[in-house]
Amino acid sequence: MQKIEILKLESLSRAPMVVEGYLFEGCDPEAPSVAVVGAMEGATILPLYSASKLVDFLRNKLDGEKILGNILVIPSVNHYALNIDARFWPLDRTDINMMFPGYGLGETTQRIAHKLFEAVRGYDYGLILETRGDLATCLPYVKLYKTGYEDLKSVRTLGLRVIHHREPESVETVSLQYNWQLWGTKACSIVCPHETQVEMDSANVILDSLINFLSHNGIIRYETFNGYDSTVVTQERIEIVQTPRSGIFIPTRKPGATVTKDEMIGKIVHALEGEIIHRFFAPCDGLITCCCKHALIFENAVAYRIARIN
Repeated sequence: MQKIEILKLESLSRAPMVVEGYLFEGCDPEAPSVAVVGAMEGATILPLYSASKLVDFLRNKLDGEKILGNILVIPSVNHYALNIDARFWPLDRTDINMMFPGYGLGETTQRIAHKLFEAVRGYDYGLILETRGDLATCLPYVKLYKTGYEDLKSVRTLGLRVIHHREPESVETVSLQYNWQLWGTKACSIVCPHETQVEMDSANVILDSLINFLSHNGIIRYETFNGYDSTVVTQERIEIVQTPRSGIFIPTRKPGATVTKDEMIGKIVHALEGEIIHRFFAPCDGLITCCCKHALIFENAVAYRIARIN
């Protein structure tokens, strides 16, 4: 294993910010390569934790001859945001994942994106660990853009329950996944639950999915148990459940639960008087993929997203 410097930013008021990657060189020059990018944002811990556990697995659980292809793991990119529990780059609140392919003479986050993209460009596969941008938590799932360059076959080897295969929105054309795909890397994102503490069940699922991917694509030699036969879900199959009232949100069914039509899945309690003022019922048979993570919910907010069973 080599620890390599991806980028270094000098600071007037503190030690330089150094982004490091862990490079595991494979023993088979014919084997494919993969780069794994962890936390590009703060305010959540699972992308960082999952990437760090992958480093631990590769360094301490595998002999060198079992690593066939080159593997680069970058656990953290946005240290400043992680340290202060902020989602975006704290100096100007910009999103590094909206700056690709970057610009070496641009603003700070453009320069960070440029250096990061230079380090990961050219790998056969690319895996990004990220969280949702809204006020929701979710089961771990795959986000795969329809660009014409995506590779659904390799994504299935992650073994996660759901692959959300959709058209990228216009703002997402400057994301790492989109640009990675345009430059010939088979890239996708693993969307992690939005938690500030390590939720071990989800963390284990994510780590297992990374190991499954490396094993099934011939990057490592390691026997794994098969994951899920992933269900591919398009935008048309997502049912959105909004709330007609504001108040205290109490979900009785959470992400990962299968539900039947008209089953009660949650309720809203009046914030001052304590009575139940609304009950949520599933609009269809399906799987809850996301739900609001805040106890206080606003009127017309999205409470649930459910992948409909056709």
